[in-house]
Amino acid sequence: MGTAIDTLHEKAMELAEEAYYFKKQNNKAKAQSKYLSAFEYEQAAAMLLVNEYDQEPTRSVLFRSAACLILNLPTPSEEQLRQAEKMVAYGLSGNPPEAIANELRNVWQELMEHFQKQAA
Repeated sequence: MGTAIDTLHEKAMELAEEAYYFKKQNNKAKAQSKYLSAFEYEQAAAMLLVNEYDQEPTRSVLFRSAACLILNLPTPSEEQLRQAEKMVAYGLSGNPPEAIANELRNVWQELMEHFQKQAA
């Protein structure tokens, strides 16, 4: 299973790097597409460990990373933000090291700010 996780994670990071480049070039459409693809790969990697609570910190780091990819979207939708929120919840539901748990809480706070902006 480790190889599948590594492969999915590596692909996600490749796509995230491309997305970052497009975002810097102000090409929002390509950045959006690449970040969404990166999220799908990272989410798939994380979900392979969803019930593997003894696989920390890898498990919680993957969930945090997946959520952060959504936060990097130029224009995240409410549904995408909900997906990120679920990733944070999965990450916190395990046994993350305190530093990772704090990072997940920070991501959750950032997500709440996005939800509040959309509600306004």
